[in-house]
Amino acid sequence: MTSSAGPADALSTFDAAAHLEQALGCPFDPGSGISLAEGVRADELEAEPTASYEAAWSAGLHEQLVPVSEGGRLGSFESLMGVVRATSRRDLAVSVGLGSTLLAATPVWAWGDDTQRSRVAELVLGRARGTAGISEEAAGSDLLATGTRAVPAPGGYVLDGEKWLVGNGRCSSFATVLAASDPSYGLFLLDFDALDGTTVKRLDKVRTHGLRGHDLSGFALSGCQVGAGAVLGRPGRGIEMVSGMLQFTRTLVGASSLGAADTALRIALRHARGRMLYGRPALAMAPVRSLLARGFADLLVAECTELSAARGLDVARQRMALWSAVAKYVVPQLCVDTVTACAEVLSARAHLRQGAAGGAFQKLLRDIAVTPVFEGTELVQLDTVRAQLSGAARRRRSPATLPLPLLFGFGEPVVSPAPRELRPSLTFGGADEVVDLLDEAVEELADDPRLAALARTILRVRDETREEFAGLGTLRTAEAYEAARRHCLVHAAACCVHTWLHRRAALGGLATERAWLSLALRRVVARLGLPVPPDPEAEDVLVRRLEELDDEDRAFSLVPMRLAPQHRDPTPERS
Repeated sequence: MTSSAGPADALSTFDAAAHLEQALGCPFDPGSGISLAEGVRADELEAEPTASYEAAWSAGLHEQLVPVSEGGRLGSFESLMGVVRATSRRDLAVSVGLGSTLLAATPVWAWGDDTQRSRVAELVLGRARGTAGISEEAAGSDLLATGTRAVPAPGGYVLDGEKWLVGNGRCSSFATVLAASDPSYGLFLLDFDALDGTTVKRLDKVRTHGLRGHDLSGFALSGCQVGAGAVLGRPGRGIEMVSGMLQFTRTLVGASSLGAADTALRIALRHARGRMLYGRPALAMAPVRSLLARGFADLLVAECTELSAARGLDVARQRMALWSAVAKYVVPQLCVDTVTACAEVLSARAHLRQGAAGGAFQKLLRDIAVTPVFEGTELVQLDTVRAQLSGAARRRRSPATLPLPLLFGFGEPVVSPAPRELRPSLTFGGADEVVDLLDEAVEELADDPRLAALARTILRVRDETREEFAGLGTLRTAEAYEAARRHCLVHAAACCVHTWLHRRAALGGLATERAWLSLALRRVVARLGLPVPPDPEAEDVLVRRLEELDDEDRAFSLVPMRLAPQHRDPTPERS
């Protein structure tokens, strides 16, 4: 059963994001809570945007990182996705900094005992920051190469090692640290205020191309003694816990990308509307309209994938070993592509530290380029997808049990179990409702032959990819990684189809609903390397819808989010 529920039906889960939007004001207004101008100023100084953090804390953003069960306001991960997106359309440096705290706190929510959870909740609600001590310079993404050691000692452990390229490394009050221990790798909770300060050395901030305002640094432990109460979960399960916590955080990286892409698209659209070329606005030029339409389509594909993944953390956590890796691979890269299209519209102005949006675009362009790397690079995600699907191919396919209206009914309130009540699984169980139920979804598109033809192309690639995995085995071959990449794109396209069937009117009326799915599927088919004709009519419809959404102060989104009243520069640019 499909639904054509409209925008008014789909907001309740996003109430927290809607409140944050209004509390922080318009990011284009230099006087707002978290403004683009403040972000650029801090970026130029390679300094933390302190005023923006104060505004975020005043708006209660840190409370969204603590589950309701622990005294905070985190009631669902779909809701948190909206909050992260709203923050990120203002400044990625702030959302990434808060995300580093979430990464450090998540294993405590999932595996910590009462005392550990209570202490971390107290710290985060008191505006303290955390750091996840996972990464090391020599180990990279290879967790088994972790060099930090935790040696048993009377009353606890002694930790020695160095963590590098970790968020909030210098400004954190607590850390979760992966260390080789007995009987295997363990995860330890460090409360820096309770430690001997001589055993912890904060490392210098690492100078970066983007996210210059984020504290990316590290810390070194030398003879650092902790009590037995510092051990998180069962001893020796550190790798398992890190893998589990990344399912939460890598999913939410996509929300950061979506927020940044929304702002990039808004900057480019306003520039094209105000930029006068040859006596008319640049927006009247067909190539400019096509770039904006394709950028918007990429954003919508990313959003469909992200919405279902974030909702999956609430209603289908048993699938997230696969879906979180797929979302982490797909969503940031699509959002980067959106921003790249916007850069083409802005042309030389995309690289200026002045002009359009006060020179904010060049910062945004640098900042979003890092998001495909966070929480594991694209190659790491493809390896995870490869391993999950290779394992499933050797077993009998499990039946689909998850109702699609539950997964794709974004905005409808659901009860999200606290992390400790339903911990993540290391495998997805062999059933993947998103792609397994694509056959039935394609049948529902039969009334529109062009949409159905596009969806059948995706279906054919799905079947070919399944056959390939069945014959690939477990080897890390180039063919296996390419099959994993195709699966990720098939998953994204399937998310678009399912979302359209259950929320087809979310973006507007009849013309708009057909146009967005047409362009979304064409963008995926093109990435699969298959020939696909353009749809100029759909592109024109999407550009007009972009203009309407901007004029109405609404997000460029399937979620009907009303933005803070927009601050605009009415002066047109002329050649």
